[in-house]
Amino acid sequence: MEVSPNISCSNVTVTNGFLIRILGSLAAISVATCLVALSSVFYLQLHRQFLYRLAAYQVMASLLHAVITLCQLAFLNYNDSKYTPCIAIGYLHQLAVWMKACFGCWITFHLFCFAVLLKNMRKLEPLYVISSILVPIVVSSIPLITKSYGPTGEWCWIQRKKCGRNYLTGFVEQIAEWYGPVFVILVVQCIAMLTMMVTVFYRAHRKSGENVFGREQSKKAFRQLLPLVAYPVLFCILIIPPLISRVYSFAEATPNEGLLILTTICLPAWSFSAGVSLIVHIGVLRRADMVAGICMPLACLIRVVLQQNENEDSRDPARLHLYNNAV
Repeated sequence: MEVSPNISCSNVTVTNGFLIRILGSLAAISVATCLVALSSVFYLQLHRQFLYRLAAYQVMASLLHAVITLCQLAFLNYNDSKYTPCIAIGYLHQLAVWMKACFGCWITFHLFCFAVLLKNMRKLEPLYVISSILVPIVVSSIPLITKSYGPTGEWCWIQRKKCGRNYLTGFVEQIAEWYGPVFVILVVQCIAMLTMMVTVFYRAHRKSGENVFGREQSKKAFRQLLPLVAYPVLFCILIIPPLISRVYSFAEATPNEGLLILTTICLPAWSFSAGVSLIVHIGVLRRADMVAGICMPLACLIRVVLQQNENEDSRDPARLHLYNNAV
């Protein structure tokens, strides 16, 4: 596959296949991280609690994104026979990033309602899940209908051609289907986060009137909710380099190699950061459970090994004789 990002006939000098190797390697690490995070949730039975389920939904979407990103390695040596699979991967990639974005929006919404409006919207959990599945399916199907998915340079996504044909059309589709909405999401989430921080700071430090931190139940709820802020915040930070790269490549009609590499790192980092955030979330709030969850299997394993050694010693007369003499 050529090395130009979503632009054919480009003179970018990045080594062919270099970016997709970086993408696949980091995606593999992201897959492992998300699996560890989700395994911790289910092993410690934290999925029974709403807040951990909300975080787990985000990590599940991130795991799907990481797996699809890892599959991009299959197109390292691209040829025409891989065109149809490339379309499928492009569609699934778009589906995964939209699912991740939707769950991130719902996390922000939930935090905003609790911190600013003092309302617990837990009853909307079915809406969170259903809309975060249906909306991505609908949005991701549009480029599928317009036959826009395919090889874009390094990976499979919405194509944008140069060479005098369909260049503007492809760019408009990329903006309309992803970069435009995600920019709006970025702005709205930043405003929501800023509002939440100001509100929480004000309520925590005011000396008169209602103080939402005056009750132990509210304190505990906020301690559990605040780590969820990491998911939308990290997503907002990591989406900025791809946005800048896309704008630059259109304005200059050729991509910047440094921005390309940074974008390649940020794509799997969306999944990696979600997995790490959940692991840290569990570690901070359920430190004792996590330590027990790690130590108990190790203790059981050591016990089994010791028991097996004892059984072997009891069956071996020579060992038993030496043991009796030592005693």
